[in-house]
Amino acid sequence: MTHPLAGLRALLASGKNPAPRHSRPAPGRNVMMHVTLDAQHATPLRQALIRDCAGQPWTIRLAQLPGTDRMRLSLYLPRDAVSGAIQRVAHLAPTAELGQLFEVPDTPTDAWRDLINPASQGADPAAQPDEMAGAKASIAQLLSRDHVLLGLDVTNRDSLFVQLGQVCEQRFALPASTVTAGLLAREALGSTGLGQGVAVPHSQIKGLRRAMALYVRPATPIPFDAPDGNLVADMVVLLVPEWANTTHLHLLADVAQRFCDHHFREQLHACADAQAVCKLFADYDTP
Repeated sequence: MTHPLAGLRALLASGKNPAPRHSRPAPGRNVMMHVTLDAQHATPLRQALIRDCAGQPWTIRLAQLPGTDRMRLSLYLPRDAVSGAIQRVAHLAPTAELGQLFEVPDTPTDAWRDLINPASQGADPAAQPDEMAGAKASIAQLLSRDHVLLGLDVTNRDSLFVQLGQVCEQRFALPASTVTAGLLAREALGSTGLGQGVAVPHSQIKGLRRAMALYVRPATPIPFDAPDGNLVADMVVLLVPEWANTTHLHLLADVAQRFCDHHFREQLHACADAQAVCKLFADYDTP
């Protein structure tokens, strides 16, 4: 149903602002393209693009922009298909706004693969009854002041995950050992550090009934085995039920979308208290 944003690690690894609107990706690379359009054009355009990409490994994601009657269409597609997709957009949605093109790395890491977890699969047929409703939740809806941890006194990933387990047990009645073990197990598969000082530790937790998100900022940046070697200063931690695959992917996509915006990253790191963090997430408007 929802598909994570591609190109996040490539963008963060570059250490630069998003590419100019008309920049061209290298030939042969896959790209992520964003289009903002009126709601009335969204369904016809999506149906046309689905026909265009029949039998090809495209990703098509459509989402409502909060507080507006506009939609955001995200396309993950081969470089040589971009021109045709743009022509289709121009024909069916003449008032649409084309955003930046993000290149997909040739050799994505495990953390990056989580954020573009293949695409065309739709909802998990084994999902629990409330999975579809839960998948619509955003990070902003899951964050409250109790979910914001600023100035956490930790020195590395292991001590971070131990403290997160303790916090989850004290505040949310989750077994500390389960949370810690889940985060450590996911990290053992590959670092969830994304570069540019951010990370998205996450795990599917047995017995958890609904998704949880925490924003965490250590007192001092900590090593995270990030691809650019930078220490991590900001992270969003995601805990989801073990059956909630669709929700898991949706929330990873939500985090990716925000962290792709360097202005958002700068504003987030500048937030001085939990209320400011929650407000920034709630007010964020997809560029």
